[in-house]
Amino acid sequence: MHTKTLTVVFAGATALGLVLTGCGGGSGDSASSENQDDNGDLVVGGELIATSDVYEAAQEEGSIVFYTGGSEQSEGQVAEAFTDATGIDVEIVRLPPNKLNERILSEAAAGKLGADVIRTSGEDLITGLADADVFQPTELTEEVSGALIPEATYEDGLYYNSFDRVYSFGYNNQLVSEADAPQNWSDLLDEEWRGKSAIVQVGAGGSTAALTRMQLEVLGEDWLTDYAALDPRIYDSSAALTDGLARGEVSVGTIPIATAYSASLEGAPITIATPEEGAAAYPFYLGQSSSTERSDAATVFINWNMSSAGQELAASIGDYPVREGMPNPTIGDVELPAADSGFLFRASLEDSLEHLQPDAELWMQIFGYTG
Repeated sequence: MHTKTLTVVFAGATALGLVLTGCGGGSGDSASSENQDDNGDLVVGGELIATSDVYEAAQEEGSIVFYTGGSEQSEGQVAEAFTDATGIDVEIVRLPPNKLNERILSEAAAGKLGADVIRTSGEDLITGLADADVFQPTELTEEVSGALIPEATYEDGLYYNSFDRVYSFGYNNQLVSEADAPQNWSDLLDEEWRGKSAIVQVGAGGSTAALTRMQLEVLGEDWLTDYAALDPRIYDSSAALTDGLARGEVSVGTIPIATAYSASLEGAPITIATPEEGAAAYPFYLGQSSSTERSDAATVFINWNMSSAGQELAASIGDYPVREGMPNPTIGDVELPAADSGFLFRASLEDSLEHLQPDAELWMQIFGYTG
């Protein structure tokens, strides 16, 4: 637990809409040879991402379709950086993890899964997708795989934890002054925030499940009950809450740090708190579709995400890398606490699955939520 509270101000005037989108990083022809060595291998930041045969095949495939439960803004940054480095375009399909899961399983059952690569959160969701044979193993280069922490690889490479995202809370800094702003979770119980606060419903995905586990384990059931008594607005997804917070529909809301920071770069007037009671960390899993016809491009994409270049990008927008020797995450000029500092609350995959249903039932009972 920290004795000092950090807050980061993201100022801007334009509210954002976070929507399902398709986007590409643009033509990468000019980048296609920039990171090739004399053997034709793809080398980014001095690290082998793909051998010449894999990279040549990936270039011929030309693009990938990327299904993600991550934020539109942060995944847009990933797509742009990847295309700049490799010349391979990325089309993003973004949905909240629970909705994305429904789409993936429906398309897979019909034999029409449109994704080449999938990123999502939620231990129940990722294990369900794996059980439905949605993924196929992705081979990482020795340089990439050798640098990962052991907890990053699942089922011999069937899917990977691509980074840990952190769930905290924030406020609209055009509506709330710094002097009056909540700094810690305990501050959210002030009568000042009655009807002005917001939270995402517990079934939205792994992020909200992780947040609920942290709140119950660290803050206690009484805290959650007292918070619910202040009549917070309940949103269906983090993207919708981010939009509502930026628009001033609410003054305060729970929000992933990276989502808030990415939104701020596009003008959202959001301040994120790093409360002294800590924050919830949750993995975003990444895997290659078993039905892809662009396996080489998908392999390059996953290797790049797990490489030092991809992990440094994750850290630069507030996510915790899963490689050894990576920098602590930053949001603007502020460096977040180290992963082993006690700031992060992490539940194992097994603990998450064990508490998932009872936590959800308790949350819905406390908030009187029926969906």
